[in-house]
Amino acid sequence: MKLIDQLHPVDVIVAKKKSGLSRVLDHYIVYLGKGVFIGNLKGCVKIIPHQELDELLRDYEPVRIRRFSGNNFDVQKAIQRAYQRLGQKYSYLGFNCEHYANWVQYGKEKSNQVNAGLAILGGILFLRMMSNDE
Repeated sequence: MKLIDQLHPVDVIVAKKKSGLSRVLDHYIVYLGKGVFIGNLKGCVKIIPHQELDELLRDYEPVRIRRFSGNNFDVQKAIQRAYQRLGQKYSYLGFNCEHYANWVQYGKEKSNQVNAGLAILGGILFLRMMSNDE
């Protein structure tokens, strides 16, 4: 896997589905170093074995690497955060792969994709309510 050679501890692989409607969504996998990958996939936060990562990369294509910036102390704290959430259940709106990657890298659970989706949904509902008033 050439990708591993480009990664540093606590970097995040951002990937997209190779085809289908879900191609619009980004998917996030955290690299912890020494060949270890972790992510909030398939039900919960877990270490991703190489065989499963290979299977994932058949359906998903890495589009960029989100680099971790920080010193060695920051790297160790981020790795500690990564392991703290092992086993935490996946929730599309509350704790998805983006929430997890942001938690590991920045110490904050957030998902720009969820926020954007909710804003779009709110806008659609608002427009629908406005058109019903006429």
